[in-house]
Amino acid sequence: MAQIKVLDKALWPDVPKDVIAEAERAAKTQPCWIARQGNGHIVAMDGPGDPDVATGDVLFIAEVGPG
Repeated sequence: MAQIKVLDKALWPDVPKDVIAEAERAAKTQPCWIARQGNGHIVAMDGPGDPDVATGDVLFIAEVGPG
């Protein structure tokens, strides 16, 4: 089971269950993030390494890592 660290509690309820499942599968090998893109889509993605230093129009909602 993956560990999920919610970074944005206000956006967390908007995350689709299939995106969470995708992030958990991806996190078996390396950490990934759930983020809202500038176009409003919520996706699982490889992050910049540290969501605190990300630039652009991406809002990180959660960090997902191996359990």
